[in-house]
Amino acid sequence: MRMEVLEKSGLSLAAISGVSDGDCSSRPEAKVSRDAFLEKCSVSPWRLARARQVHGTIIHIVDEVYLERFAGREPQVWPDGDGLITNIAGIALGVNVADCVPLWIYDPVRRVLGLFHAGREGTLAGIATAGVAAMVAGFGSNAGDLLSVIGPSAGPCCYELSTAMAQDLDTRGFPIMGQKFDMWEANRRQLISSGVKSESIFVTAACTLCGNEFHSFRKSGTASRNLAVGML
Repeated sequence: MRMEVLEKSGLSLAAISGVSDGDCSSRPEAKVSRDAFLEKCSVSPWRLARARQVHGTIIHIVDEVYLERFAGREPQVWPDGDGLITNIAGIALGVNVADCVPLWIYDPVRRVLGLFHAGREGTLAGIATAGVAAMVAGFGSNAGDLLSVIGPSAGPCCYELSTAMAQDLDTRGFPIMGQKFDMWEANRRQLISSGVKSESIFVTAACTLCGNEFHSFRKSGTASRNLAVGML
């Protein structure tokens, strides 16, 4: 799936793999299908920046030094992090998801791209807010210029929590409907509170649990992952 609103606004690549692309996780056994997807996206594995996702809010600025240290290397050497930002054309950013939200944030004015892994814990910790702040602090982005896409993930139709957790998050002001958690709306609210215009936030509304297009851990317990990528 391509994030056409971003590509039409000047981003050279914004896409996510699906079931038809095979397993695009960081596991060694997924290398063939992962590399095939990257080739389809015209991305070299040696130009793809990754981090070891830990469901937090650590964000890395990616430059040529970062690529030299970590691109094409085993995940064990990657730094912990759930967000990557860059202002260098030709460097691709990547995050793996299988129900968690892949979040693209693009600054078409300053030419800055951020890609974030917003799982439940990252969403609760404010990864979207941290992402906007990192782009503003690191590259001088104006939040009002930013465009964002909230990608395929577990939707509010299907993401069910325990009664206790749902009640707790409801009390804390997160969007809860019964026992269902709306991660899309939670991240949208964070973006808006950070200064991103509501009309500049786009939700794909593709639920990984409802359909069969994307890998879903909650649905099948699969170790396969979707790979979200972006490149200036």
